[in-house]
Amino acid sequence: MLFFGGGMLLITGAAALGQETPPLPEGWYFSPGPINRIQINLKEGKLAFYGHPEDSNQGPPCKVYLTHNRRDIVETARGAVEQGASLVAPSGLVDALGKAEEFWQTWWEKRFDYYQQQATRLPVRSLPVKLAVAGGETEEIGQVKITVLDTPGYTRDAVTYLLESDGKRYAFCGDLMMAGGKVPDFYSFQDEIREAKIGGYHGYGARFGPWIASLQKLAAAKPDVVIPARGPMSKDVAGDTSRLINGIRAAYHNYLSTNALTWYFKEERMRICGERVLGKGAAIDLMPYCEHVDLPPWCQHIGTTKLLVSNDGYGFALDCGGAPALKSLQQAVSDGLVKSMEGLFVTHVHNDHTAAVAEAAAALQCPVYAVPEVGEVLENPGAWFLPGVTAKAVPEVVTQPDGSTMDWRGFHFTFRFFPGQMWNHGALLVERPDHKPVFFIGDSFAPSGIDDYCMMNRNLMRPDTGFLSCFRQLRQLPEGSWLVNQHIPHLFRFTAKELDGLENRYLKRAEILSGLVPWDDVNYAIDEQWASLFPYGQEAKVGSKLRIEARLWNHSQTDRTFSVRLHLPSGWNGSANTQEVRIGARERGKATFEVVLPEDCKPGITVLTADILSGPDIEQKEFCESLVKILP
Repeated sequence: MLFFGGGMLLITGAAALGQETPPLPEGWYFSPGPINRIQINLKEGKLAFYGHPEDSNQGPPCKVYLTHNRRDIVETARGAVEQGASLVAPSGLVDALGKAEEFWQTWWEKRFDYYQQQATRLPVRSLPVKLAVAGGETEEIGQVKITVLDTPGYTRDAVTYLLESDGKRYAFCGDLMMAGGKVPDFYSFQDEIREAKIGGYHGYGARFGPWIASLQKLAAAKPDVVIPARGPMSKDVAGDTSRLINGIRAAYHNYLSTNALTWYFKEERMRICGERVLGKGAAIDLMPYCEHVDLPPWCQHIGTTKLLVSNDGYGFALDCGGAPALKSLQQAVSDGLVKSMEGLFVTHVHNDHTAAVAEAAAALQCPVYAVPEVGEVLENPGAWFLPGVTAKAVPEVVTQPDGSTMDWRGFHFTFRFFPGQMWNHGALLVERPDHKPVFFIGDSFAPSGIDDYCMMNRNLMRPDTGFLSCFRQLRQLPEGSWLVNQHIPHLFRFTAKELDGLENRYLKRAEILSGLVPWDDVNYAIDEQWASLFPYGQEAKVGSKLRIEARLWNHSQTDRTFSVRLHLPSGWNGSANTQEVRIGARERGKATFEVVLPEDCKPGITVLTADILSGPDIEQKEFCESLVKILP
């Protein structure tokens, strides 16, 4: 321990990062950790920000201030509140904090067909707000003046507390910014862009614009020290905010230049998106459309469904996203366009491609094919939390491993794992003697670029998977091959120069983003589910035994040992609540827990959470969750 100005400082976080920790005023106690804890002792009362240092021997505070409502931060503050401290939080979070249980009771159903794409790291238990605050409000406590700044970005309703004491200014900014001009992750910035009429699913970096404005507001306040919720303090506020703003603008400019949405939303709407982040009149590069032509007569376009018709009059479908598509396939049989439907391949698990697959298989009496990464979600959708997953399970899927082949009535099929638009994604290479090969790639590319506009889809930026794997597959296609997107009634293809341009820009964006995060690999900041509990949702009766897996993906380029601690409600029994698992570099692993529900469980939704730790640099409290629906 080191002491500055009478305050207590554990040197772990700052020293480990090689950062000098600035001295704090007399009576300020700072304890770094997964979430920083700061307590300020004044004659008029004790104040805590994020949470109070439990080992400060100064007693609990009278107030604890929250900047936003991420679950780990809320839990850091809970102890002080339960000891009598008044909770101060942004006014927009009064219900979210005070009615946490209500959210989770309804989330069991709302998680299906979900396209708002907001991070779910929300408190499991309520914490009532005593004082709701908003930007512009001030409070004076003795010699300390507190000003509230509205600073949305990382979350919608975040604030920063600006304290003036002894002639200096200290900013408690939550997750708005970390020292060095970094941020914990990027998936938290996914949201709708109303000005451009773009919903949450397509809103890559939608809160970058408000975030930049908040960073500028923070810099304009000229604090001497910024104390974030995570990591060391920052004295170079102007430099850190500038680095972060410039970096995120560079990344977003790059994103627009490779963006498939230009095909769907056109230049005007994409320019609106760009100017929100880059500034009015900023230069915005959009990829010109690549070569595209009409579909061949043996491929029919039906919404997001494609129907292949053999020379002898049989049908094979790709995707079936709803009643209209199913009706069209049935009509094709009844009208004699095809004699019968002999198969249905599912490209990926979004509901506009899968909602009617189970009904189509039954009505048309045809098998359903998919790569394993898609098939496991189709058969048990409730076990997963992914964008747009339908609750309708497909009873039986014929899984086709990557690279496997099948001949069908003059067509030669090659099934491919194709982690493009989302990680649970496949593709089908279709070859026939009278036509250049056609690669049905789901929603992964369009004639204007890459479909990577939703980070919740897990668009990993790694050479061994994600879009870089897809680029590699496109280069390996037979010469002259065409591509097909399920939404688009055209064949299209990229020239070698266009493909090089897309890949090089994508690699450049990965490099830019890597410089803006504290992780040893940028994919921890992109992949919301690098650590997850499986199944995400399951039903159980009182007294029954549950099996829960903590599934981990070590994105680091070195081996890691992960420690997983499963949080159970009072009275629940199970195997050791903490387990360790050794996982090789860029490999996946899991820790398995067995849990017994007590006989006195109340029916309804119970949420289990887990801590994930690995070495000195990963300590994520209550990072992932799992839903248990307890039946009467």
